[in-house]
Amino acid sequence: MSVHAVSQASLDELNRRLDVPLPMERFRPNIVVDGWDEPHLEDRARVVTVGTGEFGYAKPAIRCAVTMVDQDTGGKTGPEPLRTLAKYRRAAGGGVAFGVKLSVLRPGELAVGNKVIVTSWETPKTSLEALGPASV
Repeated sequence: MSVHAVSQASLDELNRRLDVPLPMERFRPNIVVDGWDEPHLEDRARVVTVGTGEFGYAKPAIRCAVTMVDQDTGGKTGPEPLRTLAKYRRAAGGGVAFGVKLSVLRPGELAVGNKVIVTSWETPKTSLEALGPASV
């Protein structure tokens, strides 16, 4: 079983590049991380604890055409967000990535407001202590 995680900072960065901002619901994440200033930081998280659950990085979340459908109306909205994501989020294996897929290492209970604790990171780019606490 996999879980899809995206940070609010990642959506904010995408929306900064779009003419019309999109809601997080368009991407259907299971976990939304709030409190990180750096977009796409979830790409570097390798082991994550949320609530009593523990998750391990599995792969980037490659996005499909469903992201171009307005979930309130069911109508296709055009080439966005895939066109814009293709300009800066192309995956090495093809497609465009937005968010990550996490494997469940330890099942547990999650709730809105739970702290997101990353216990293992890919090679850090910046001081992680400066990021401050994050929550779902």
